[in-house]
Amino acid sequence: MWVCARAPSSSANLGPGYDVLALAHDAYFDVVCVRPSEETRVVKVTGEWKVPLERNSALAAAEEALKRLGGKGVEIWVHKGVPPGRGLGSSGASAAAAVKAVELLLGKSLSPEEAVMSAAEGERLVSGAAHADNVAASYLGGLVAVTYDPFKVLKFEVAEVELYVVTPWHEVPEGKTGAARSVLPEEVKLRDAVKMVGGAAAVIKALTSGDEDLLAKAIEMDPVVTPARSKLIPCFEEVVKAAKGGGAKGVTISGAGPSLLLVGGGAEEAKAAWERCGVKATYKKVKPARGSSAVPPPSLG
Repeated sequence: MWVCARAPSSSANLGPGYDVLALAHDAYFDVVCVRPSEETRVVKVTGEWKVPLERNSALAAAEEALKRLGGKGVEIWVHKGVPPGRGLGSSGASAAAAVKAVELLLGKSLSPEEAVMSAAEGERLVSGAAHADNVAASYLGGLVAVTYDPFKVLKFEVAEVELYVVTPWHEVPEGKTGAARSVLPEEVKLRDAVKMVGGAAAVIKALTSGDEDLLAKAIEMDPVVTPARSKLIPCFEEVVKAAKGGGAKGVTISGAGPSLLLVGGGAEEAKAAWERCGVKATYKKVKPARGSSAVPPPSLG
């Protein structure tokens, strides 16, 4: 009998909070189901999006959770609702749901840090780095901040703000997240680091207080990651300009991109700008989502 958990999509970084901040939202969801087996493996992938059976974040996450909880093996069914390669935490959602499903199957719970570290092994498998921001948001819900040395996960309750995710549907290369990490500098100037730290603090304050104007300014306090990754996104400058002309107060890249996160409006104008560049695009108004939770198996009929 399958035991299943659902986890939401997320937008990581939120401008200046590279690998630290992420927000879970209700744009999309993944469901991962598990059942006892001698060997841990992904046996099927269903849903709107196709991802590999072998190099799947749910596999590594489940293996790590089983190791920490003293379980044996599981068969894994991944039902993909979060589109891969769009900067919306697709692999993180699968990993977080896998960890929660293993916990539910065994009737045991990991600490938040152990659960997030387990899920981060899924990110290591698919992107080469065990970054924990997306998986922490998808597992815990709301706004999260992650520290790595020592490892700690902080969760914040989020006030109401107007947010949109705009997604272009051009082809992206395999291993897009790894490629997006490779364009970043190994060293940053002290003044840039200071700006990013201040910006990350302002993002937390804005999201927890509902200060939309502060949030719009804060997500753009990133002189390092956003400029580097913007070059990988077609028509980035034109889209941002159109979004702001249409009412967006602030714009940043969602995770590794190419989706954009908009504060206050401008989504229709951003979509139209991408389409003028020959790139199909869609948008969703999003709200903060709660974390991973038990659900029935997906209906395939």
